[in-house]
Amino acid sequence: MQLQPRQLSRSCAIYDENKMAPDDRYGGLEELTTCEISDALIKLGIASGGHIPDMNLYSPSNESVKVIGPAFTVKMVRWDDKESPKPEHHFVDASPAGSIIVISAPFIRRAACWGGLMSRAAKARGVKGVIIQGGCRDLAEHRELDFPVFAQYHSTLGQKTFVRPSELNLPIHMDFIQSPHSSEQSDAASAREDGVFVKPGDIIVADIDGCVSIPKHLTEEVVRTGREMKQVDEKVRKDLEKGKGVKETMAKWRGG
Repeated sequence: MQLQPRQLSRSCAIYDENKMAPDDRYGGLEELTTCEISDALIKLGIASGGHIPDMNLYSPSNESVKVIGPAFTVKMVRWDDKESPKPEHHFVDASPAGSIIVISAPFIRRAACWGGLMSRAAKARGVKGVIIQGGCRDLAEHRELDFPVFAQYHSTLGQKTFVRPSELNLPIHMDFIQSPHSSEQSDAASAREDGVFVKPGDIIVADIDGCVSIPKHLTEEVVRTGREMKQVDEKVRKDLEKGKGVKETMAKWRGG
């Protein structure tokens, strides 16, 4: 099912939540961990394995959490950036029910892009969770709400005087945390080689191991490949539990 955006401005689009794909479309992904999904993506030729790097689970406290849904992307810019566009609507108000908000703010290492009030608003809209290339804060409030929050770090500082939303629903690059001592040149090279691009509507899966982004056209292939690989791993597990050697077991079931 193709998501149909209702255009608001060049930097913002809202999806009609009635046209969102139902949860059962992703039912096969429920069977797979993010690790298994990454393995499947690599086998399908996606070198990054869809891995969104440096993500930590900050909420909820329950480590069995798993969220699956289409990405609604948000690009942040510096607070004093006067040139970049401003969205007509707040990005939480623009996010559709059933989506996962994916935020890119790689240029700041000390302030949060997401706080407790945003989790309240997002949960009320039926948003499934948030993934942040940047920071979050108000951890107790997120956990009280049982709202899934994955971020690269957490802080006491909020958005004001640090970052602001700019463009919504566009491809964003989710990169590794850069060293504060790295040069602009090495940062640029890393941006080309590392991380993963997330496009609006790509399928996000997040659990205790981390976060992955699946190109929406590969969803069915990922489920099929992941199931096949999971069956092989189950045979490996049974042999290892019987005390058989790792080398011989891997050679038998994985061919090496």
